[in-house]
Amino acid sequence: MAEKRKTETGTASLFKKIIKNTLAPPPDLTVSEWADAYRKLSSESSAEPGQWRTDRAPYQRDIMDAVNDPELEKIVIMSSAQVGKTELILNTLGYHIDFDPAPIMIMQPTVGLAQSFSKERLAPMIRDTPAIKYKVADAKSRDSGNTTLNKSFPGGYVALVGANAPSGLASRPIRILLADEIDRFPVSAGTEGDPLSLAEKRTNNFYNRKKIFVSTPTIKGASRIEVEYELSTKERWSLSCPSCDEYQHLTWDQVVFESESVACKHCGAIHNEYEWKVQHGKWIAERPAAHFRGFHLNELVSPWKKWREIINDFLDAKKKGPEALKVWTNTSLGETWEEDGEQIDADDLAGRREQYEAEVPEQVKVITAAVDTQDDRFEIEVIGWGVGKESWGIEYHVIHGDLSQAQIWNDLDEYLSRTWSKRDGKRFGIVCTCIDSGGHFTQEVYRFTKARAARRIYAIKGKSSPKGNYVSLIDGYSKPRPIQAILVSVGVDDGKARLMSNLKVDEPGPNYCHFPEGRGYNANYFLGLTAERLETRYERGVAYKVWRKVRQRNEPLDLRVYNIAALEIINPNLEKEYAAGTVQKKKRRRSSSKGVK
Repeated sequence: MAEKRKTETGTASLFKKIIKNTLAPPPDLTVSEWADAYRKLSSESSAEPGQWRTDRAPYQRDIMDAVNDPELEKIVIMSSAQVGKTELILNTLGYHIDFDPAPIMIMQPTVGLAQSFSKERLAPMIRDTPAIKYKVADAKSRDSGNTTLNKSFPGGYVALVGANAPSGLASRPIRILLADEIDRFPVSAGTEGDPLSLAEKRTNNFYNRKKIFVSTPTIKGASRIEVEYELSTKERWSLSCPSCDEYQHLTWDQVVFESESVACKHCGAIHNEYEWKVQHGKWIAERPAAHFRGFHLNELVSPWKKWREIINDFLDAKKKGPEALKVWTNTSLGETWEEDGEQIDADDLAGRREQYEAEVPEQVKVITAAVDTQDDRFEIEVIGWGVGKESWGIEYHVIHGDLSQAQIWNDLDEYLSRTWSKRDGKRFGIVCTCIDSGGHFTQEVYRFTKARAARRIYAIKGKSSPKGNYVSLIDGYSKPRPIQAILVSVGVDDGKARLMSNLKVDEPGPNYCHFPEGRGYNANYFLGLTAERLETRYERGVAYKVWRKVRQRNEPLDLRVYNIAALEIINPNLEKEYAAGTVQKKKRRRSSSKGVK
C-alpha cells in the first residue's frame, strides 16, 4: 500500500510539474523576454550552458524582438560565424511553440543538414527547456507526431526540410518560415524552381506571416543573403567611441594589429577590445524606409570571439592563400568575396617555368599522380607537394595506344611504378594516384585500380555542382558492381575553385604552383590549364556560378584537380622532414643473438 501511495504521489507531482510548465507566458512577452525567462542552453551546443541571457550579446535583442512587430513580415540576418545566429532561430522557434503556436518550417540547405539540425540543436533545446519540453509530443509514444523532421505541439507543428528536396516544400501551409544558410541553397529544388520562393509561397494564407532569412554570405554576385540585405533597412550594430561617443560599426580597416585594438573613425582614438565592447550599442539603419529589416554582424562585436583570435585567423588565412582568405572574409567579417580575375592568363603561367636542380626539387615531401583516360591515350601529370601545399609540376606525360588492349595498361602500370630522385639521391615514388573513370573504359579502370588499391591507385568520378549546390572535393567513396573497386566521387567545381585560387598566388610559398622547363609543360599544357572560366548565370532571377569551357582541350585542368583530390585523400603531414612517399635504401639489420644480416 505504501508503495502504491508513493507511486501515486510521484505521478501527481509530475502532473503538477507538467501543468506548471505548460502555462502560457504573459501576453505581452517578446521573443527576447521569453528567452531570458525560459530558454535553457544545452551543453552539447553551447560553451555556456544554462539560462539564456540576451545581455551576453545585446545586439541580439532587437533582432529577436523584430519578430513581434506586427507590421514586419520579413527579417534578414547577414552575419559572420560566432555571433549566435543559430540561437536566434531557436529562440524564435521556442517562443512560438510556447506562446504563439503556429505551423513553422525550418529550412536547411539539404535534408541531411535538416536532420543534423534537428538532432544536434533542436532536440537538446526541447529537452532542456522546461517551458516547451512537455508541449512537444513524445517521440516514444504511438502516433506522437514527433519524428526527426516533424515535431507537433498544441496549435502547430515544426517541419524541418531540405532546400534540395521539393517534396518537403509542397502542400504545406506555413506561418513562420525560418530559412537558415540560404546562400547554400540550390538554385532549383529538383525541377520545381527556386526553393526559397517555393517556401515563401507556403506562407501566403497567413496575414501575420513571418519570414526570417539567415546566412553567412559567399561570393559577390551569387549571394542570396547579400541581395536580400541590400533591399532591407541595412542595419549595422554600432558602438559609441569611448573617447568621443560617436556611434560606428566596427570594420576591419579600423583594426590595429600590433595592439589588438580598434581606432575610432571620427576622432582616431585607439581603444582595446574591453573598452569598446562595454560601450552602449545600437542598430543604425542605412535605409530606414525599407519595407523589411536587415541586420549585418561581424565577429568584431561577438562576445565569443576575441580580437586576438580574429587577427591570428586572418594572418593564417593570408599565408594559406586566396581560398582561405575567402572563407575568412565570409565567416569572420560576414561579407561577400569578390572574385578577382576569374580566368588565368596562359602566357603568364607559362612565363613562370623554371629550371629545377633535379628531377624532384628539394622542398618536395610527397608525390601524387593523376590520369585522364581518352579513347586513344592516357594523359598523366605527376606533382610534388611541399609545406603549405606549395606544388611543383614533376612531369606531364602522354601514353598513346588502344585502351581496349592490355599493352597500354601495362605501360601505365610501369609508369606509375617508377621513381623520381632529388639531388642527394633520395628517390620518391607516387603515394596516391587518381584515375578518371568517366570515359568509355569505366570497367577497365575499375579492374586496373582494384588490383592496385594497396598502392593507393583509385578510380574517381568527377561530380559537378548542380546549379548552386555545393559539392565538396571528396564527396564520398563507393564500390560499384560488379567489380567492386573503390570509386572516389570528386567535386570538380570545388577543386577548380581551389586550383584557380592557387594559380593566383604570385610569390613562392604556400599554395604557389611551380612549373618546370620542358618535361611536357609546353604552350598547349598552359592553354589546357586555363581552358575554363567561372561565370555567373541566372535561373528565374537567382544567380549561380558555373564553369564554362573557353577552349576544347582541358585535360591539364582536370589532372590538376585530380591531383589536388589525391593529396586530399592521403592528407599527409607536409610539415614533416620526409613524408611517406620517400623511397630509401633498406638498411641491413643485424642481430648479435641470431647472427642474421
